[in-house]
Amino acid sequence: MGALLTDMLQRAQRSRRVVSIQSSGGMFLGYVLSHNPEMLVLRTITRQGLLTGVRTLSVGSISQVHFDDKYVRLIEFKEHNPEIVYALPAAPDGLENQYLTVPALLQRAKEVRQLVQLETHADNDLYGYIERVAEDELLVEVYTQFGEPDGHTVLDLDSVRSVIWSDEDTRTIELIIRQQREKEGK
Repeated sequence: MGALLTDMLQRAQRSRRVVSIQSSGGMFLGYVLSHNPEMLVLRTITRQGLLTGVRTLSVGSISQVHFDDKYVRLIEFKEHNPEIVYALPAAPDGLENQYLTVPALLQRAKEVRQLVQLETHADNDLYGYIERVAEDELLVEVYTQFGEPDGHTVLDLDSVRSVIWSDEDTRTIELIIRQQREKEGK
């Protein structure tokens, strides 16, 4: 084990922060419980931030360790906010009594300012708030999976394959955005 890897594992263990380990056996997320030049003991968690068990990894099989990057912080965020991230999905009011179309659902998302995920036929899915719905296109205020603003996108309505409303990812992004706005005093 090299000095840089040892230092990173020690920092992660001292600060009780999640690491992402890439090894010949796959990718693992978790907390460093102990390590030595031969073995790493990791309390593993899922990408949803749920504890799964304890795993040993051969240090020689480790090819990468990620600490405090965007993805790891997102997993930690989910772990620390389970009551919101894994809450009962909220469907828009009145949907069960309407004949639904994609434009109608998008209009409803716009009205209630609900962050949605749009799956497209071109597989360039995006998260965002619907700004405008026109006859054959829509304008979306786009955010990354990490809750960062990512500009605006115009989509053809026919390119929207599915609208995902209030799932784990959209609730996580909305919570990140809300907390960021509160920090900024908006």
